[in-house]
Amino acid sequence: MSRHISRTLGAALALGVGLLAVPPAAIAAATDAEIRERVEEKIRRAKLDREADVEVAVESGQVRLSGVATTLHASREIERRALQVADAVANQIRVVPDEPRGAGEIREGVRKTILRYVYYGVFDSVELAVSDAGAVRLEGSVQSPRRKSDIERRVAKVPGVRAIENEIRVQSVSFFDDRLRRELVRAIYGDPRFVHYGVRANPPVHIVVERGRVTLTGYVASPVEQAMLGHIARGVLSFGVENRVKVDGDRPEEPGSRTRS
Repeated sequence: MSRHISRTLGAALALGVGLLAVPPAAIAAATDAEIRERVEEKIRRAKLDREADVEVAVESGQVRLSGVATTLHASREIERRALQVADAVANQIRVVPDEPRGAGEIREGVRKTILRYVYYGVFDSVELAVSDAGAVRLEGSVQSPRRKSDIERRVAKVPGVRAIENEIRVQSVSFFDDRLRRELVRAIYGDPRFVHYGVRANPPVHIVVERGRVTLTGYVASPVEQAMLGHIARGVLSFGVENRVKVDGDRPEEPGSRTRS
């Protein structure tokens, strides 16, 4: 029995010596290979390999993504899935659309995408600018953080968009502001001179209320309507009204809105 125990201890010691003899770099390399395999599997399962040709490299547990993707959304989704496996991810994926698109075409795509967002309402106002390089800047104001992030996520799917700078503000929560919104939407779109705008799928006048201050944006048909809107808004108790509504002839390619109570 003692001889058997001696042989067993000898084998265990030999195994321990063998493990110590394995270079630390080899152990790290095996771990990195496992991380790379898991990241690549997540990309395949999400079918993101249909929208991107990406190379995954891992060093000391840190992932580096390189290659090309057809949309910014695909690039971001690949990075998000890599972060589910690794703590650090360097995203060097280039966005290369299937077909080249100019700034005007990208702008139109972004505009339609925002309009189709079901929660984008008459109390939200988003303005956009697009560079020739496909960089989109979003500005304006929305009623909730979710709308801000949802709009950015949808814009990232638009072909040709390579980068997004999201400067949309989120309006504060206030019973007073909510009351102002209700009063203003009734006063403006209930007025006989503007009721024809209210029945549109995307009413052209936005009513933004932030901390008791009112900003009107959008477009109307004439300078008379423009001035009348300011007059109506000033008839409601608030801390101030800024009328930024423009005449329809000056309209750029910007989003409209949907009326939502």
